[in-house]
Amino acid sequence: FLMKKVLIVGGGIVGQFSAYYLTKVGHEVTIIDDQSAMPPASSGNCGLVTPSHILPVNSWKTLFQGLKWMGKRDAPLSIKPQFSLSFFSWFVSFIWHCQNRYVLNSVTSRHEILQESWHAFQEFFKNEAPEVNWSHTGMLYPCMTEEGLAGIHNEVQVLHENGLAARMLTREEMLQMEPSIQSSIIGGAIYECDGSLKPYVLLSSIREINTKAGVKQVNGNAIRFKKRGSKITGLELSGGSLEADEYVIAAGAKSVFLTRPLGISLNLIPGKGYNLTIQSTIENQPRYPIYMTEKRVVATPWKDAFRLGSTMEFTGYDLSLNKARLEALKHAAEEFLQVDVQNIEFEPWAGWRPMTADGMPSIERAKRYSNLTLATGHGMLGMSMAPATGKRITSIIGTD
Repeated sequence: FLMKKVLIVGGGIVGQFSAYYLTKVGHEVTIIDDQSAMPPASSGNCGLVTPSHILPVNSWKTLFQGLKWMGKRDAPLSIKPQFSLSFFSWFVSFIWHCQNRYVLNSVTSRHEILQESWHAFQEFFKNEAPEVNWSHTGMLYPCMTEEGLAGIHNEVQVLHENGLAARMLTREEMLQMEPSIQSSIIGGAIYECDGSLKPYVLLSSIREINTKAGVKQVNGNAIRFKKRGSKITGLELSGGSLEADEYVIAAGAKSVFLTRPLGISLNLIPGKGYNLTIQSTIENQPRYPIYMTEKRVVATPWKDAFRLGSTMEFTGYDLSLNKARLEALKHAAEEFLQVDVQNIEFEPWAGWRPMTADGMPSIERAKRYSNLTLATGHGMLGMSMAPATGKRITSIIGTD
C-alpha cells in the first residue's frame, strides 16, 4: 500500500466522509473549504437519511407539474427559464432521462448507494458515537388528496419491490401515531426504512473527528487546478497554491466551476432549497419527521430544535431569500400540522443542491486525468449518500 497526499475540494458532508475513510486506510488528507463564503448545503438540509429515495426526480409528472407551476412564486417547484447553454443542455438531458429505461437504471444504482450508506452510517454511529439526535423510527407521508394518496401508494409498491420497509396507513392509524397531524388528512404511509439526524451537528462532529485524525482543514477559495498532460499538478487558491498526489472534487453545485476549465463536462445545475429553523421545540411538535405530500415540504423534529424545509428552485447561482417561498413553508405546516408557526422567529436559510440531469451522482475517476476523482452531483441525497461516496472514493484512490 502506498500512502498518498490527497487534496479534497469541498468540506461538506461528502468531502468530510471521503476524508474520514481515506484517513482510515492511511492517506494524508487536506480539505479545502470556503465555508465563510458559502456554508455547505449539507448543514442546511432537513437531516433525513432516506434509503427510500430510490426514484430520481426525473418523471413526466414532475416535468409537467413544474411547467404548470411556472410563474407561481410560492410553488414547491420553480423553473425560471435561463438563457444559458448549460441550463438548456441540462433541461434537454433531464427530459431525455424521463424515459422509463433510464429511470429504472437510476433506481437500481441509487438503491445500491443508499443501502451501502445506510449500513456505513450504522457502523459510523457505533464506532464514533456522535450526539447527532439519530432516529430511525421512519418518516410519515400524510396526504390531503386522492391524487396524493395514489402517488404514495405507487411509491410504496416500488419500495416493496426493492425490499424496503414501508406501508400504507389509514387516516385513523396515522392520527394515532402522530397526534400533531391535522384531522383533515385522508390517509398516507410510513416509510419505516428511513432515519433522521441533526445535519449541522453531524457535519461539525465528523469535521472534529477528522481533524483529530490528522486531516488538515484549510479555509480558502479554490480558484483553478494546474495540469500537465493527463495529470493534475496542483490547486491554485486565493492565498497561494497546494500540491498533492490525488485530488477530489466534492464541491457540490460549485464543482462545475472547477471542472469546466479542465474540459470536463458535468451536466449539473444548482437547485435552490430553503429551510426555517428554530433552536428549541415548538408547541405540539411532531414526534416523527413528516413529508407533507401535496406541498412537498418536510418537518423535522429534534429533541431541542425544529426545521421546516424543501422546495426546489432552478434560478441559477442565486442565494437570495424569496419571502414567498419561506411563507409557503409556514402555510404548508399549518395546513398539515396542528402548529402555530406564524408567531415563531425562525432562522431562514437557502442553499444549492447539485442536481444532475439523470438523478445520478458522479463518483468516479475523471476520464481525462489519472489523479482526479469526482464526488459530486448528489442532488437532495448528499447526506444520505455521503458515507457510501466516501468509501467508493477511498476504493478508487486506494487501489491505484
